[in-house]
Amino acid sequence: MINHKLSIFKSVIWRCIGIVILASITYFFTRKLITTTYITVVHHAKFLVVFYLHERFFIWLKKPYHWIKPFTYEIILGMGLGGLIVYSFTGSFTRVTQVTGTYTFVKIITYFIYDRIWARIKK
Repeated sequence: MINHKLSIFKSVIWRCIGIVILASITYFFTRKLITTTYITVVHHAKFLVVFYLHERFFIWLKKPYHWIKPFTYEIILGMGLGGLIVYSFTGSFTRVTQVTGTYTFVKIITYFIYDRIWARIKK
């Protein structure tokens, strides 16, 4: 079973990956460095805690839900809370759709791969 320190480490690495992905996608759609910075910093500051709690929840379930973890994390949490963050800095539902849709698609694939790598490390 993965301990709290390893969950924190896993969360920090995931945030670093997410920062690069979100900043790239946000800048692509907004072309504004300051907006990209605000969205990226606020999003990842909040999701550092959200990811940790999400990991601990699935550890608490004690069953391998590798197929559902990325969807609960990216679609429910990512698009919901992430969309609110994007909207708060852009005021545009178009930007929310562009950024969160693209980000979610890329992150689901990345998360699945990332989680499978960690599943092998734990063994």
